[in-house]
Amino acid sequence: MLIARCYSAACFSALLLAGCSKAAPPDAIVTGTLYTMDPAQPRVEAVAIDNGRFSYVGDRAAAMALKGPETRVIDLGEGVAYPGLIDAHLHVAGIGAAMRAVNLSGADSFADIIELIAARAANLRKGVMVTGHGWHQSKWRESPPGSVDGFPTHHALSEAVPLNPVILEHANGHSVLLNQAAMDQLGIDARTLAPEGGVIVMQDGEPTGLLHETAIALAAPLQTYDQQTAEELLELAQRHLLSEGITTAHDAGALQVDLAAQTSMATRGDLVVRLYSMVLASDQAALDEWLARGPLLGEGDHRLTVRSIKVQADGALGSRTAWLHAPYSDAPDTTGVLTYDLDALRELIRASRGDQWQINVHAIGDRANSAVLEVFAPFTSTAEDHRFRIEHAQHLRLGDGPLFASQGVIASMQPIHLSSDRPWAIDRLGQQRIDEGAYIWRDLLSSGVVVASGTDAPVEPVNPMANFYAAVTRKTLAGHPKEGFEPEQKLSRAEALYAMTLAGAYAAFEEEDKGSIEVGKLADITVLSQDILTVAESVILQTEVMLTLVGGEVAYQRPTPSAQ
Repeated sequence: MLIARCYSAACFSALLLAGCSKAAPPDAIVTGTLYTMDPAQPRVEAVAIDNGRFSYVGDRAAAMALKGPETRVIDLGEGVAYPGLIDAHLHVAGIGAAMRAVNLSGADSFADIIELIAARAANLRKGVMVTGHGWHQSKWRESPPGSVDGFPTHHALSEAVPLNPVILEHANGHSVLLNQAAMDQLGIDARTLAPEGGVIVMQDGEPTGLLHETAIALAAPLQTYDQQTAEELLELAQRHLLSEGITTAHDAGALQVDLAAQTSMATRGDLVVRLYSMVLASDQAALDEWLARGPLLGEGDHRLTVRSIKVQADGALGSRTAWLHAPYSDAPDTTGVLTYDLDALRELIRASRGDQWQINVHAIGDRANSAVLEVFAPFTSTAEDHRFRIEHAQHLRLGDGPLFASQGVIASMQPIHLSSDRPWAIDRLGQQRIDEGAYIWRDLLSSGVVVASGTDAPVEPVNPMANFYAAVTRKTLAGHPKEGFEPEQKLSRAEALYAMTLAGAYAAFEEEDKGSIEVGKLADITVLSQDILTVAESVILQTEVMLTLVGGEVAYQRPTPSAQ
């Protein structure tokens, strides 16, 4: 019997002793410090890669003995390797669009935003749309004049930019601000009615330009784009993701045009990053198309899988649209918004179970989480491996956490939101609700819940190291407070890394192919400038991505500093 490949150290040694010369040399060998996430050998010196998968994992000498004349050898030097990082929740097209838009995340006042938008408009023709992304009123040094619940109105913006339609997307993705030119173009006025689950914020009977939740759809005519643009946005996003060490991204709600772009690029071989994409349920055309055609698994050399559906059940804490059991502490007249009919959710699950679609539901408020768990319950009581997910699971009612475990529901969470939002989230929820159910990663893990980690980019920056830091410190990125917010909920470094690797793979039914460095798995590796499992907490955020390998091929390499 001829043996074409040798996939273990024991096999290789036996063949060597027997004088076997039939084992073909690997395509590549990587040597250095590699953390595998495999309990059997958590740290190794080398791997061999053949046909895009790991063919050997172990010590350096045995790996180098496999080397052939055409084998590429990558020496990591001082770099430290980990399984390719998996971001379990982000928005691919949104990342690309944000890279094209005016970045408003650093502005600390509405006046600064107006200045940035006016400067961009000054370089455009009359009537050309100006887009901005990343503003958050809770992070400004003061509320703008004439604000409504801290949110700006269009008036000063419209005065500064009267000839170009402007749309400014909130950092949380649940609100937009339009100027008067944009509202005129869209036909939004005092008579316009908000769709169910949405809010058109009014002041003195006139629209302020602010749209929340499903009302954002009123601005869709200004935001539509074709497949060519979708591919351009995807290309921008994948370059950025790879530069941050992300080898697989879960696209949390893709439009029909985005899914067409992803499929086309995967088929052509132009998709480098691996995508696990969720069909956005609110895009009826996309939902109808994909329910009819069924899931797509591993298209383009395992670059694209479409087997889940994303539903948005409520809003966000920042806009007070997350759906709560009790009123907001700082707005006792509201409990938030249910943005997807629960009976429709039940019917969607029934209609999709035949093809085993995974259902992933955005739920931030405690009432939204309770309601979704209740809807899930009869479907999760069967023996099927459903792996339903709740995206964010940010604020839970006391006692609801264990229901995730009993129902086998995955908590897809974003630790970085704790760093960004906790300083002001206490105003929304109050101390008791914060203590009992906000960002309770440790409680969920202790209950046996699978917790997968994502960045929610572009709501937050594409920065897995910031996510890791937030998970293990529960501090702001500036390092406050000293002991962290609710420190009993911290994750260990090993747990935080697991959430970014194997848990993310499991959340996509891909743990047999991804999430750890083991023989037979896809050869995806992220190489960092330091050991994030051992370095001082104070320098975690200084970690840089040195190298990103996808299928054993270099997809990103940190530029070498120019000689001085």
